[in-house]
Amino acid sequence: MRSTARSFARLRWRLFGGAIRHGGAEQLGAVLSVVASAIVALGGGLALLAAGRSDEWQTLAVLICFTAVLAILAMGIVAGVSQPIDPRVVATEPLSDRNRAIGLLTAAAVGPPGLAGAVLGLALAAGMTHRPEALPAVALATLSWLASLLLVARTATNGLSLLLVRAPRLGQFIVGFGGLAFYGLFQFVPATFARIDADERADLAAALQWTPPGQIGEAIAVAQESIAESLARTVVGSLWLILLWWGFVASTDRLAVAMRSGGQAVSADRNVIARWAHRACGSGAVGTVAWRSLLTRFRTPRTAIETITGAGVGLAAALSPALFRDDPGAEAVLVGGAVQLGVLFMAGNSFGNDGPAVAYEMLAGAEPSVAAAGKARSILIVAAPLAVIGPVAAAAITDTWRFLPAGLGVGVGGLLAGVGAAVVQSCLVPIAVPESDNPFASGESGQGILAAALLVLVLVGLTIVTVPIGLALLWAADRGHAYAVAGLVVAAIVLGAAVYRGGVWFATRRLSGRDESFLASVTPAR
Repeated sequence: MRSTARSFARLRWRLFGGAIRHGGAEQLGAVLSVVASAIVALGGGLALLAAGRSDEWQTLAVLICFTAVLAILAMGIVAGVSQPIDPRVVATEPLSDRNRAIGLLTAAAVGPPGLAGAVLGLALAAGMTHRPEALPAVALATLSWLASLLLVARTATNGLSLLLVRAPRLGQFIVGFGGLAFYGLFQFVPATFARIDADERADLAAALQWTPPGQIGEAIAVAQESIAESLARTVVGSLWLILLWWGFVASTDRLAVAMRSGGQAVSADRNVIARWAHRACGSGAVGTVAWRSLLTRFRTPRTAIETITGAGVGLAAALSPALFRDDPGAEAVLVGGAVQLGVLFMAGNSFGNDGPAVAYEMLAGAEPSVAAAGKARSILIVAAPLAVIGPVAAAAITDTWRFLPAGLGVGVGGLLAGVGAAVVQSCLVPIAVPESDNPFASGESGQGILAAALLVLVLVGLTIVTVPIGLALLWAADRGHAYAVAGLVVAAIVLGAAVYRGGVWFATRRLSGRDESFLASVTPAR
């Protein structure tokens, strides 16, 4: 067992070193992993040390232990459908189920994220220990907490991955709506938590202490007064590790040999919305590309959930000012920036979604301008509801209907600008979408890291371009300058249209003469 763990640990770091030496996207992904882990370790460690010196440290011990497990579960569902070492690769090795599971857990624990978790555990134990005699009990509870974090993350990942293989649509549904729930919690819970007082936080901790992570937090809290009670609570809070271990071993064994199930066909124009969208795509080559893009987006589980998640992110960003500001004004309804964010999240990989079809059309002689214009039109159609629903919902919540016309105009401008930026992002780093719904199937490793970095750059660029008009519009709207507001709304729409056209032009130039390289970048690895 020890030799297996050592072998997997060495393999994990050899793979990491290989990614560093390989260069390109793999090197960037490895570097970003180290940087992100260092930031989490440093920032989280300092926060835990500060929490341990707070007057409410006993309450915070329970809340921290519970919240961390819940957050790692959410991350495992939303972004954890990957493993440091693919279980399929080691499925043929002469390893027992137990040894394979230990090896995979070790590989996850010794990587940069796992080491960051260890630093957080040290900070938690150091911050929550207030007398030397309590340190062994606190350390034991902390080890149980770290084991819970590791097993929860890996078991959730395995379970969801297995579901994605056996029932792709249900799995993608869970991923998408889990992502929306996680984003909503990230937006709303901190603001809500800041509003409750110490007594209410204590009541919340008293309720959560009866969960397994809550028992661990309570064990840390009572260790200063009663080591025996702390040890008892640690034992109770650790009982679920047996269930988590069994779930991880069983799911790893099944996932290594799981076979993908197919899905059933869906008719195209079976409802009014689909018929309207088909007509909106138009005719000709551009309309054909746009319509196929829409069909791919909603027929493929990955892209359908990507669209739903992007729309949820955009709406959450649009409604945050209306929900959480005490005296919201024009800024609650002028949500063009939120519309841009939603468009980029839902359409940042438009060329990769049905890349092989577009690439083969280009190889057959189709103009790159057709592909770029068709993709842009499909994004415009699918994201258009954001530009209407966001301002209308915000105006209804805040009862600021006088700003709605300007909000709709700004929403249209944000929609156009977001589409142009999404086309640019997608043509620069198209990510091959695997034909299989197996989450371990992928195109070029590391492209997602480049896409994430590019998304940040695109958002920064959009901010630089649109913020001046946005600030001027807020100033004019709050002071009731109707003519200035009308002029700035028109300017926002014109600017959005210019970004839209510029994005299509850039994508056309980018794809011109790059048929073979584009085909290689959007063809999934087999």
